[in-house]
Parts: sequence; structure tokens; C-alpha cells
Amino acid sequence: METLVKEQIDEQAKEQVKKVKLNFNEPHITYKNSKGEKIVGVTTALGMLAKPALIPWAYKRGLEGVELYESRDKAANVGTIVHARIMAYYKGYEIDNSNISPEVWQMTEDSMKSFYEWAKPRDVKPILIEEPLVSEIYQYGGTFDIYGEMDNELTLLDFKSGSGLYDEHFIQLAGYLQLLREARHNPVKIVILNIPKTKDDSFTLKSISADEKSLEIRFKKFIHLVEIWHLDKQLKEYQKEV
Repeated sequence: METLVKEQIDEQAKEQVKKVKLNFNEPHITYKNSKGEKIVGVTTALGMLAKPALIPWAYKRGLEGVELYESRDKAANVGTIVHARIMAYYKGYEIDNSNISPEVWQMTEDSMKSFYEWAKPRDVKPILIEEPLVSEIYQYGGTFDIYGEMDNELTLLDFKSGSGLYDEHFIQLAGYLQLLREARHNPVKIVILNIPKTKDDSFTLKSISADEKSLEIRFKKFIHLVEIWHLDKQLKEYQKEV
């Protein structure tokens, strides 16, 4: 009798879980400073870096006879959905897959197995999830994944999906770390996970101290990208006047 009641409660709980449909055309966040002026986002600033990892990826796709743009678009969708499903896991809802092809959804199912294996034994207590923040000191904005307690330590958690972790990911996290510190949050460590998108990808985890010297150096590199963006903006405004 108790088992039957428990099963009924579990089924009711499943029915009550909120489902959210993804909008793949949703515009990017526009960051503004305290004066209402548009400033650069972390992702946009990083876009000015070269992406050497894409070259061997494109070459491999070509050897396999895969049309490059079709392959890239599918991979991008898988990455977007996997990330959304991970955020939904921590926010307490599920992703409605009615506007997602069965093929792509199955690919994300395979990816999520790796995530669940890692996540279920972890004690993660989010404080902020996908919170947009702005640096008034350095004039940029950004939205990180999760900041909270993980296994009793204040942690900045970041989730990637693809073929591995690259230096640009750590440059990005250095930017997010500054945003948190300006908002008076003090992570002790940073944890970044790469969730496989395909059978050729591998699950990768990197945990580093928030005080690691390399992050300080990477932040300096990141600020140069922010400065370039602001200089480009000034040039565009100047050229309009000429």
C-alpha cells in the first residue's frame, strides 16, 4: 500500500513539473552601464579572439563528407539545448521538446547522461543562476551559469559542451569572476565542465582556485578585448560624423 501511494505521489510530482519551450531566436542580452550606455558582453568580447580549435574540427567534418554549415548548426543546437537542460535541472523545471527534432533531442539525451552522473552525487546549492551583472569599473557585462555552494565551498560553476576545454573558456571565467567580486561575492574556486555532444567528445572537468595567478593574467588579456571593443565603437561613431 505504501509503495503504491509513493508511486502515485511521484507521478503527480512529475505532472506538476513546469515545462519550458526554448526560443531559438531569442535576442542576446544587451548590457548597459549605470549611465544607460551600451557596453560589451563577455561573449561578444571573446568573439574577437581567433578560434584555432574550429580549424581541425572543420577539416575533420570535411573528411567525413559532412556539409560544414549543416553540421555546425546541428552542433550549435545540441549545445544550446544541453545547456538549457542543465540550467533547467537547477531551476526546477524541464525543457519542452515539442519544437526540437527527435534526432537532436536524442543527442542531448546522451549528453545529459554524462551530466547526471556528475551532478547527482554533488551537493550544489545555487545562490545565483544565469544572473546578468555589469562591471562599472571595466565597463562590460556578462551572465555566468551558476554561483553557489558546491560541497560546502563557494563556487563559480560553468558548463560547456563540445570537444574540450580551451584557454578562451578560462579567459571568459576570469571575466565572470571580476563581475562576481564587484557584486561582493567571493568564490573560493571555479569549476568548469565540458559535457560531450557527440560520441567523439569526452567529459572533462577542471577545478581551479579563484586566486590562481593564471586567472589574473587571463583577466588582463580579457580587458584588452574589452578595450578593443570600446575603441571600435568610438571609431564607428567618428566615421559617422566624418
